[in-house]
Amino acid sequence: MDVSKQSVDVCVLSGDDIFLEKQILGTISEIESFLQSFLKKHSFSVSDVLVCAEYTGKYTYPLCLSCQRVGVGLWLENPYAIKHSCGLERGKNDRQDARKIAHYARPYEDKVRLFVLPQKAISSLRELVSEQELYIVDKKKYQGQLTDEKSFMDPQDYRQKSARLKVLLKALTATIKEIEEKIQKIIEGDEKLSHQFKLLCSIDGIGERTAVKVIVETN
Repeated sequence: MDVSKQSVDVCVLSGDDIFLEKQILGTISEIESFLQSFLKKHSFSVSDVLVCAEYTGKYTYPLCLSCQRVGVGLWLENPYAIKHSCGLERGKNDRQDARKIAHYARPYEDKVRLFVLPQKAISSLRELVSEQELYIVDKKKYQGQLTDEKSFMDPQDYRQKSARLKVLLKALTATIKEIEEKIQKIIEGDEKLSHQFKLLCSIDGIGERTAVKVIVETN
């Protein structure tokens, strides 16, 4: 399956032959409905079907959840591996890309690593950490402007800009703190994550934010 922001292009192989091609909406309900109707119509069991797709970050989530609900195995592969396997090049459209993903998966079935959807706590932590990092980057950028531009601007213009930047910085600081509190609440509410967090923070040189990143990246 080729996953994009709005849609999913499906190419089903039976052996080396194309069995079905279809484009569906990239929503959880649409993907789940397609998988269920496909299995029922062709009398397949969930063990007869393997879904392969490129990992495309958050756009892959509806497919992941749908496969988990239906019980179909899902293999998320690195886009680089698909692109460069056997000299394959990306097609000019999503339908061609879906074909190439399907044909990639066929001879590499022995390399299958079935995807397991992370537990809710880890999934939420990932989203929060990603969001927090955006605000931290913005905060550093605005703080840099406060310092760097003072010597190169008309004093009155600088004072006006400085006042606006300070409003932004105050809001960003509050938002970053709010996210940190949400992260702590999730960790404290999960015995395993709480234990991992305490162990990591006990290591010299590892602060709370670094500990959270390690947890997110290793679970």
